[in-house]
Amino acid sequence: MKKAFAALCLACLFTMPAPAVAQYVSTRDLAYLCLGNKKEQMSACINYVAGVIDYHTLMLSFGTAPTIDFCLPESISKEQAAVVVMAYLKTSSQNDAFTAAATIPLALNKAFPCRAAPKKHKKKRN
Repeated sequence: MKKAFAALCLACLFTMPAPAVAQYVSTRDLAYLCLGNKKEQMSACINYVAGVIDYHTLMLSFGTAPTIDFCLPESISKEQAAVVVMAYLKTSSQNDAFTAAATIPLALNKAFPCRAAPKKHKKKRN
């Protein structure tokens, strides 16, 4: 019984998965997906962009101000937002090594910056 337990422990030790390593999608990876010609690549691109937009919206709902803000028109589709990102990726290869989750807000901010609310002027009292 002890030998079987020891063998089981030894087997578990050698078959345990490797520790998790932080992974991310680089802008280069995203450009490969978005600018590729396969339907699966385009779908992955659109959904990745939509995920970053969803996260941005979630953070705003918590009252957390994003470092790079953008204000999408209400009528924009996730496909249209991805097209904006694709256009940015074609001209911004300097961001290739960065995480794509940071490049997407840059692209959307360039196309859809948030307008500052007009300042209210106080009436002067006489």
